[in-house]
Amino acid sequence: MNVTVIGGGAMGLYFAAMLRRAGHGVTVVGRADTVAAAADPLILDHGGVEISVPGVRAVTAIPADAEPADLIVVTVKAWQVVEVAPMLRSIVGPRTAVLPVQNGVEAGADLAEVLGARHVLGCTCVVIAQRVGPWHVRCLGAHATVEIGALVRDSEADGHRSVPGTRPRSAAALAPDLVDSVAAMLSEAGIGVMRSADIQATLWRKLMLIASYGGVGALARQPVGVTRAQPETVELIRAGMREVVAVAQAHGIALGESDIDQIIGVYLGFSSDTTSSMQRDLAAGRPSELEYQNGAVVRFGRAAGVPTPVHDTIYAALLPGESLARQQQASNGQGRGAGGSA
Repeated sequence: MNVTVIGGGAMGLYFAAMLRRAGHGVTVVGRADTVAAAADPLILDHGGVEISVPGVRAVTAIPADAEPADLIVVTVKAWQVVEVAPMLRSIVGPRTAVLPVQNGVEAGADLAEVLGARHVLGCTCVVIAQRVGPWHVRCLGAHATVEIGALVRDSEADGHRSVPGTRPRSAAALAPDLVDSVAAMLSEAGIGVMRSADIQATLWRKLMLIASYGGVGALARQPVGVTRAQPETVELIRAGMREVVAVAQAHGIALGESDIDQIIGVYLGFSSDTTSSMQRDLAAGRPSELEYQNGAVVRFGRAAGVPTPVHDTIYAALLPGESLARQQQASNGQGRGAGGSA
């Protein structure tokens, strides 16, 4: 299969290595340093073993004469999805599937608005990957697991229901056999795959986790082992999760109290040194996905008239650091474009 990976950060290099090892033709669209390093085999480090993966191509832009891709994996940061979506049109054919792996609930809708929902999968992804060099990625712990599903269910394909928020859905759903094909490709590449019957609920369940524990962890500046040792802090995280459920329900998403119990259990089961990617970015003074995590809860809450005091506080408290990081990035001329890491 012909695979294009958008973004040469940790997630992009990880998916490129895994899919290439399974025999697929893989092209990474990344920054100049990624392209220069691609003269050598891509290195995947897992379990202390470095695996050389030759044959992965890297480019700084999609070639004008590029053939349609069978699969496009979009791994840039959430705020970059809108930027890269138009450039994908040239490689989206009738049988192309697009897989966004960002945190949050909006990446699939952003892509569907430009490319049509008939091409876009909803996806949540769990993996700890670090980019340790321009062409070298390290996977810490288990290999990735994803949960995927069509953005539009068959029962909705001829209806008028919208993705939560303001973006309309395309009337056509991704063909079931394309979902099967993507699931098979990922599974054969060593990536765990689960199928979601309701991907919108799956996406909001993930948002409930990352925005709540990640936002509180960023405020506390502590990993999970420290935050979960304080009953008051655990209750604050649970309160944040309740807000996400209330907002989701107001937008017609099927979440309930049992989902809170399940997700708080996931948080309590994390290793003690766990931090969220947003927390790490903010601590390092880098732009983060604050707007697409806590900011999204606040925005969707306001749209539905649902109060979100926990996420209002997290968002307002973290926003100065986020704004400063973006100002510094702009002044340094460090726009990340398609080469950003997810």
